[in-house]
Amino acid sequence: MTLLSIIIPNYNYGHFADRFFGSLAAQTVSLEDVDIIFVDDGSSDDSIQQARKWAHDLKCREFKILTPPRSGKPGPVRNHGLQQASGKYLLCLDPDDELRPGFLQTCIDFLEAHPKFAVVFCDYLEVHLRGRFKRLLPDFKPVYLRTQNTVATAALYRRELWEAGVRYRENTTYEDWDYWVQCLMLGAKFKHIQEPLYIHHVHEGNFSQQAEKEDGAAKAQIVLNNERFFNKAVLGWAKDHLRGRAHAPAFHRGYIPTADDLLKISSMIRGGGI
Repeated sequence: MTLLSIIIPNYNYGHFADRFFGSLAAQTVSLEDVDIIFVDDGSSDDSIQQARKWAHDLKCREFKILTPPRSGKPGPVRNHGLQQASGKYLLCLDPDDELRPGFLQTCIDFLEAHPKFAVVFCDYLEVHLRGRFKRLLPDFKPVYLRTQNTVATAALYRRELWEAGVRYRENTTYEDWDYWVQCLMLGAKFKHIQEPLYIHHVHEGNFSQQAEKEDGAAKAQIVLNNERFFNKAVLGWAKDHLRGRAHAPAFHRGYIPTADDLLKISSMIRGGGI
């Protein structure tokens, strides 16, 4: 079995290829037991040519270039690549980001030494026009996923989770958050490493920009996808939000309301406060 499979969903990100693949080449761990699966979602730029160049230059175990029919969503593209993966560990990376040199070594070493843990993630640097900022995530607690996603997108996990049926779903643009909830419901233990080991570049082409536009519906769908994980009152909120009910607002971006939040809204409505 291969040690690690890296799945790279791509759409018109060819201009980031040198920065992204260069960061893979600079890893402190050898890539000789690493498979790279590049899944292109119908790009119209030079993404395929860039991938072919790096397939030749990058010293990894195998470099696959897959070109399934256009999906327009990262979830199905990731799933397509994961179906081809043979790694003991799995990692989905967006090609507009980059890894710091110790990312793979740190994550793999931790999972190798701690078999009870299934998912490992770290802090990261966020870079955009306003500057460069450290994003320090809280240590993981299962309850956090009921209200917000505190797990970084670039998380490395055991293939047993994929084999148990966890999939990126198409019906929510917060597909990462939904994926981690599925893992947690299977009993997966998460580990947060308090070190910024990758760089997230924010730009207008980020798919996350679209996710923010669909925030309320995306959160409601996570709740409906994983009913056993959420309070019944929150399940009711999700259904009513998708129906457009005034008493079921979206709340602030990236936040799923708690039962207490909904009780306060209900009290305000009864009291004429809103």
